[in-house]
Amino acid sequence: MLINSNSSQSCNFKVKINDSEIKHTTCTKYLGVYIDQYLSWTERMHNLEIKLSQNVAMFYFYRIAYYLSDNALRSVYYSLTYSHLQYAICVRGGAGKTALKRLNVLHNKVLRAMTYCSYKSRVSPLYKKLNLLEIDDIYILEIGKFMHRLHWGRIPVNFDQLFTPVSQAHSHATRAATQGGYIWQMALTVKGKRSLKHLGPKIWDSIDPSLYDISLPAFKRQLKDKLVNEYSD
Repeated sequence: MLINSNSSQSCNFKVKINDSEIKHTTCTKYLGVYIDQYLSWTERMHNLEIKLSQNVAMFYFYRIAYYLSDNALRSVYYSLTYSHLQYAICVRGGAGKTALKRLNVLHNKVLRAMTYCSYKSRVSPLYKKLNLLEIDDIYILEIGKFMHRLHWGRIPVNFDQLFTPVSQAHSHATRAATQGGYIWQMALTVKGKRSLKHLGPKIWDSIDPSLYDISLPAFKRQLKDKLVNEYSD
């Protein structure tokens, strides 16, 4: 597969190894993630939609809300739904708005199905009651965890070139420089604005600086509590 960011361009050359032509493909599965040649994450999102649709049908069919406590429901959710949504979300979380909207609709259906609520019921109280996150907030939490590891130097050094601490950009004692902020990278394209390089510093800057210097488990817990508490009752 040849990665090409411009869908209007086509590459027709062939690759051979020992006179055997390597078959060209437009999408491949690597470490459980579907990657297409344009990095649009279309196939990955489609795969997630199928899994969430299966969860909706299963939860409605078995009516598990009648037999399980809230804690048990959460365990089932984390096992069958959250694990798929969370996996590689830092990479594919910036997918197109249309695909994310469909995924959000299905995710809301999962919450209604697992609690056996009406399809017209509001989902914010369900997220708050079960202490679960909406997809956009799952993305914020995972990006926040990534930036926390970056802040503490606990990610591979390859990522260092993507992020520039404000304190290295100038010597002024600004709030961002003294609190561990990062330069917001300029992005001119849609894909650039969805990239980790652009959104990472932006999301990190939106997080309370008092959380920067605590342990990762405490950071995760407090950031999640803050996000959940913003949901309406």
